[in-house]
Amino acid sequence: MGETKLRILELYSGIGGMHYAAELANVGAEVVFSVDINTSANEVYRHNFKQTNQQSRNIESLSANEINKLKPNVIMMSPPCQPFTRVGLKLDVEDSRCSSFLHLLEVLPHLETVSFVLMENVVGFETSEMRNAFTKALKSCGFYFREFLLSPVSLQIPNSRNRYYLIAKKFTNFTFGTETDIMTAFPSNSCDVNMPSVEQSTLEPYLEKSFADEELARYLLPAKTLVKYWRILDVRQRSDISSCCFTKAYTHYAEGTGSVLQHDSSESFREKFAEFEKDGNVAHLKPLQLRYFTPREIANLMGFPAQFSFPENTSLRTRYRLLGNSLNVHVVSSLLKTLLE
Repeated sequence: MGETKLRILELYSGIGGMHYAAELANVGAEVVFSVDINTSANEVYRHNFKQTNQQSRNIESLSANEINKLKPNVIMMSPPCQPFTRVGLKLDVEDSRCSSFLHLLEVLPHLETVSFVLMENVVGFETSEMRNAFTKALKSCGFYFREFLLSPVSLQIPNSRNRYYLIAKKFTNFTFGTETDIMTAFPSNSCDVNMPSVEQSTLEPYLEKSFADEELARYLLPAKTLVKYWRILDVRQRSDISSCCFTKAYTHYAEGTGSVLQHDSSESFREKFAEFEKDGNVAHLKPLQLRYFTPREIANLMGFPAQFSFPENTSLRTRYRLLGNSLNVHVVSSLLKTLLE
């Protein structure tokens, strides 16, 4: 008889970042049920996890009785972040998008088999009323918890994506930190053995190796974007060891949505921009081949494995939007190890 696997209930499952994190952590756990309301995300999820019971429905329709029949030991979730974001209205618990999470807090005391919880959200959640309600519910159900603000950069991944994380478990307390501190570094026991080495922490290994001309043309920044936004573009070289957080508005808005890449690194970025600044002729910038990172490259930076893919009919815009709403697989995997080992 093989060892009994821990059973994971994956809520707000998106394109499967939590599922991949559970596989990467290799801690003897499997996703037995997955739920999200976003039909585009669900199509991608099912494309990659054909064997998983994945349902497209509102989490408010999940009763304690239905969850208990699944016998989950672990809940992994990434609830809607808009109520707490810098671009949202920060309505907090008053935001209708919090209703499913509030429903979960009502159900939590009645869940018979759940001993572990891992939750991801945006920075800002830690100061919200929703966070206070969440930690209060956990405590009343006998959970110990720890909170973190973490970015993939601390795992030598050249991409900034600072996020709030909470891990919680019943019965035994954690051997590090306290419930009054928000930690900004990984506990020493969560180092991910599947990470690239420190020497590989430039962007280069995360980039696609070759482009046909028509493929490259698909990702080049339009001339009008260069002319209008050249001062605020975050341009990166292949040798850089960092990049900005990619949001769901990447390619749609120029400012604050993610870095762009100088595809032809043989040209001098500073020289070309100096020439352009003199006379405004966008032709000066053409040799740089400034382009957007591809969805595959963003997925690489976010820790999605090589076998992850999108259905062919998923539009480019939708791919960027879904990745922007997802999470870093390596960060979650490291925290899951900390929680379960």
